[in-house]
Amino acid sequence: MKLETIIFHSLKYIEENVNESIIIEDVAKNAGYSLYYFSRMFKKQMGLSIMEYVIERRLIKASEEIASGKKIIDVALNYGYQSHSGFTKAFKNKFGFSPVLLRAFSFQINCLGGNCNMGHVFMKNTAVHATKEELYRLLITTIDENILEFDQEKIKKAYEFACRAHNGKKRYSNDDYVTHPINVAILLAEMEASEETVIAGLLHDIISEKANISLEEVKNEFSDGVVNIIKGVTEFNGDSDIIDEDVIMVKLAERLHNMRTIEFMDENCWKEKAKETLEIFLPIAVNLNNEKIMAELNDLSVKYI
Repeated sequence: MKLETIIFHSLKYIEENVNESIIIEDVAKNAGYSLYYFSRMFKKQMGLSIMEYVIERRLIKASEEIASGKKIIDVALNYGYQSHSGFTKAFKNKFGFSPVLLRAFSFQINCLGGNCNMGHVFMKNTAVHATKEELYRLLITTIDENILEFDQEKIKKAYEFACRAHNGKKRYSNDDYVTHPINVAILLAEMEASEETVIAGLLHDIISEKANISLEEVKNEFSDGVVNIIKGVTEFNGDSDIIDEDVIMVKLAERLHNMRTIEFMDENCWKEKAKETLEIFLPIAVNLNNEKIMAELNDLSVKYI
């Protein structure tokens, strides 16, 4: 059995028993390997030890429940912590602030209005059916918030180029197709990617028969660097050893947005996409060492396996 498949089944086992008293030996035994060998395999694939992963999953699940309004002590006990103080300490070590503060956030969200998007754990989210105009404004805001050195006219040019290329095309959600590459660009800006990488994110999907755009046109309008990233993204074959960081960033941002909107796809595809994400894209995120993307890709995947 392939390593990726073994890890996949192990993650499923952990998720199904995350409220139980899981120990390392349980996970290794379920996988059918010795503790030492499986522990090494797991850490290489996931970037965390088995128990570090279990603790992270418990804290993320606990965080979701607190944000939805549940009492901290009830959540703490549900995820195996014996006291409020022990849970608070683990929570602060992971997220940098106390669950009491998250509880205050949840009050604001549930009672005063707001958007709960697990921003303390995952990448910044966007409204599911946001328009291309709303998303473009958010892209510029994200660039400004991260104090990135960008030529706004170039970004606008790439945005307009993408809008023309995808004009009339729709996603499964019935939103304009161009909202997908704009969301990819927003994620890239949040990852503090270069200007060329963000532009490539906006244009990564335009090389198709429907779009009728050539790489030569992109080169003439933008740069060789943008073209090379797009080519790398287009030719990507799932190789986790790919060394072009810009290509990796675009592929991760693309997969993350697709997983955020997977509910609009045929339900028969959910498990396959989730499995592919865990086996191919999560190790790539581990190599890039982006904890927020790692956590969110994993969280979205285990929900659909």
